[in-house]
Amino acid sequence: MGEFQQSYIKCIEGSFNNKQVYLTFNPDSVSFSKSVKWTKTTKPTSNTPDMDFGGGKSGTFKISDIVFDGTMPDLLTDTGKRGSATTGTITTDIEQLVRFTEIDDTITPEPRPPKCQFVWGQYKSYSVFVKSVKVDYELFDASGKPLRAKVSVDFVEADDANTLPYQNPTSRSFARKARTVLEGETLDWIAFQEYGNAAAWRHLAETNNLDDPSDVHAGQILRIVPLGQ
Repeated sequence: MGEFQQSYIKCIEGSFNNKQVYLTFNPDSVSFSKSVKWTKTTKPTSNTPDMDFGGGKSGTFKISDIVFDGTMPDLLTDTGKRGSATTGTITTDIEQLVRFTEIDDTITPEPRPPKCQFVWGQYKSYSVFVKSVKVDYELFDASGKPLRAKVSVDFVEADDANTLPYQNPTSRSFARKARTVLEGETLDWIAFQEYGNAAAWRHLAETNNLDDPSDVHAGQILRIVPLGQ
């Protein structure tokens, strides 16, 4: 088992650059989706329509039922947790999440909400926009101060992940390409697609520091480095 890592959502540009919102508890699951556009064109002389490829759509992922809990600030501090919940206040972090959906006038030439990133240990997502934030407050103190909430955050891909370098700062070499793992893909299948040889999964595992080559999941970013590097 590796060392515990607390997950967080980080702004990577604009007036909130490097601002981090720590999740009181790591999520149980992260839902990832990626799709492409196909258009059906029917023909009177054919039993099946022609399929015209219209390009890729932005990837999306969602973290549901994130628990922000400020009822035990001392315990959170003692266990090394970070975030406003360690002071008994959850609204500070939740309000910051909402700010990530708002227009930032410092971003030029066209002001817009800032790009962000979801980080959990060595995993760093591609750059995303916070598309929506849903908050359900579940517990209050006698004064009406929120103490516990469940939050769901929807993200949408901000850049083409295949044009971005690998985000792990401990990488031993620079990536020539990056690839987002899709649902159901395995390391040997990715190796066959990228190198024409399923046995090259060992190379992928080594360059991506994978202790368990079978533990790849949808949404994971892999470095695709030429064989021999």
